[in-house]
Amino acid sequence: MDIKSKARLAGWFEPAEWTKEMEVYRSLLEQETHYPLPSEMLLHYAGALTDKEKLAIALTLEFPFAKRELRKWPEMLFAKMLRTAVQQAQRSIAVKRRILLSILQLLPFEIHETIPFDALLREKDERITANGFWPYYWMLYFHEIKLTDPELWLHELKKLEERLHSYTAPRNDDRNGQTAGPASPSESDDGKHDKKLKLLESMYKKELSARQRAEHELAQKDKLLRMKSKELSQLEDELERLRDAAEHADSLSEQQTKLQQDRERKWKQEQTGWLEERQSFLQHLRSLNAQQGQLQRTIDAQRKELQEQQAETALLQEELSDARKQLLASGEWTDRLCRSLEDELAGLGQAIASQDRSAIARSRMRKVLDLLDALEAYRDMDGLEERDDPACAAERRIEVSSGSAAGAHTPAASHSGQEAFEAVSRTVNLPPQYGTFYRRDHGGCVTLENGDSFNITESLVQQHGLQHEAELLCTPVQQPGKPLYYELQLLFQGDDAFSPIQQFDGYIEKGDGPLWFCVDMNDPACRYQLHHRDVDIQKPSPGDPCTFNVADGGHIARLTKVYRQSAPHSAGEEQKPKQSAQAQAELAAAGRRGKEKREPAKAKQPPFLHNCVITIVGGVRKWFEAVVRECGAELAHDSGDHPERVMSDLRRSQALFLLITSTSHRATWEGVDIAKTNGIPHFVIQGSKSNLRSLLWENRELILASNR
Repeated sequence: MDIKSKARLAGWFEPAEWTKEMEVYRSLLEQETHYPLPSEMLLHYAGALTDKEKLAIALTLEFPFAKRELRKWPEMLFAKMLRTAVQQAQRSIAVKRRILLSILQLLPFEIHETIPFDALLREKDERITANGFWPYYWMLYFHEIKLTDPELWLHELKKLEERLHSYTAPRNDDRNGQTAGPASPSESDDGKHDKKLKLLESMYKKELSARQRAEHELAQKDKLLRMKSKELSQLEDELERLRDAAEHADSLSEQQTKLQQDRERKWKQEQTGWLEERQSFLQHLRSLNAQQGQLQRTIDAQRKELQEQQAETALLQEELSDARKQLLASGEWTDRLCRSLEDELAGLGQAIASQDRSAIARSRMRKVLDLLDALEAYRDMDGLEERDDPACAAERRIEVSSGSAAGAHTPAASHSGQEAFEAVSRTVNLPPQYGTFYRRDHGGCVTLENGDSFNITESLVQQHGLQHEAELLCTPVQQPGKPLYYELQLLFQGDDAFSPIQQFDGYIEKGDGPLWFCVDMNDPACRYQLHHRDVDIQKPSPGDPCTFNVADGGHIARLTKVYRQSAPHSAGEEQKPKQSAQAQAELAAAGRRGKEKREPAKAKQPPFLHNCVITIVGGVRKWFEAVVRECGAELAHDSGDHPERVMSDLRRSQALFLLITSTSHRATWEGVDIAKTNGIPHFVIQGSKSNLRSLLWENRELILASNR
């Protein structure tokens, strides 16, 4: 037997839930739960109600006889069950709420109306006369004054109870006086009522027990029905699961069959390709062996020729040393030529005085002055080179003296000297190295693998389109008599968003004195002082549009590009420069770029790929190491020459990235096949670190969830 059935047999009511009728008075019922129920006044109130109102209370309290059609209202049974409900309300909150709800539903007014307590007391007699005693009593009972001043509330309730007792006492005396006369009829009526009451009680108990048995059987059947329904749903779920498992097994079997067929077909194709590749390798090996024999013969012939040239070079060195002893130093010849030109310049000054040949003399004087300036510049440069590099100066003196000696000797000697000069000045190419470019406010520097570094100008940066941390191939070139320089080739683009500079579009403004400023076109208050070297070299004009760089935390601007404006047509016109078509186009492009101010260097994201392995095929490991380390992942890399070395790491990785411009087709397809087999997402890097960063960030959720 369940708890509900036991509670019904014991005469308890089921705990009432919050019904729609109770929700209207929810706050008031919750408040009244903590206050005692006025049992005596409630019974007096029930006795004063009509049969229809009593029926409403019986329905609210769920009395069994209330739902049947009654010819006559069972007053005594209602009074007895109401007393039982009042007694149960002392230990059951649910019964108490139902009793209060039945009272609230019978009131002729809305209890939510807030009337001041003082006004309610002043209008006591008028309200009792108009609505009756009980509506006024329950209005006073449910008033919110009980929360703020409970003593005053209890005092007024006691007054109303005393008034009710004083009103009902004389009526009870009159009734007692009237019933004191003939005793026999009343006693006989009481006996009939008692018999009738006992009969009704016995009928009620029988009906109650029958109802309890029926409810118990219904509950048992409902429980059994629920159990059977639950078993049926479980069996249906199990059947559906088995059906899905069978379908999944069939689909898996079909996939395995197709996969095996694809593998066999692919194996046959690969085997055919390997055989063809083997034949081509054998043919290539034979051709290489033939080339090796030919090259060996060429090397032997060139070795003999080199020995002859070395002997001839030794002979030429002796001739050069003899010629150097005989010739004067090149500086002395330069000084003699300068003195001769100065003497001629003095004679030309006297010739200008004559009117006949003044124009010719002035023209010749200009040429002499230009020649003197060129000689002095050459002499100064020669002196600087000799101070900087004595070996180069000595070599240059050897070349000059050898040229003079060749001019003085026979034509055969001149020809041999020219061949020696060409042999000495031959360019030497050293092995290339990988380097990383780092951006500066003007130009930048390249750091090589061996730790060496060199600077490059802004023009080279713009020419190659380099960005911060770009990876380069630097080929050193050494020519005799000239400093070492590098030929640059961009391999993997960097990302200026993480560079230590900010780039702006704006215009040039003249300040006080020698100061010039670069002004941001989006914020005129943002002004940076222009570097003096840019002022001396670029020769800017006020109002020229430009693009300039500023280091983070710096205040000096360096020009990247200046959009020149054309000068006025004549000196007499007003100073309103007209731009050429090209300048107007560049200015418009700068204006479009300037609509959005360039953001400062981005802050690096916190690591977001913990416990992940990223496999990259192609390129050099150091190109990607810093980017992958920033996101908190582990890097597995192969250049693409030996992809089998990284396949074990690929099978446990969460993503595959391919730099297809720096890897072989075989490495690409093998990596993609393994990634598809293991459910690993694969991506193609579009040749820059910024693209790799964006791919990692945009696909972070897919990478974190894959191959777990």
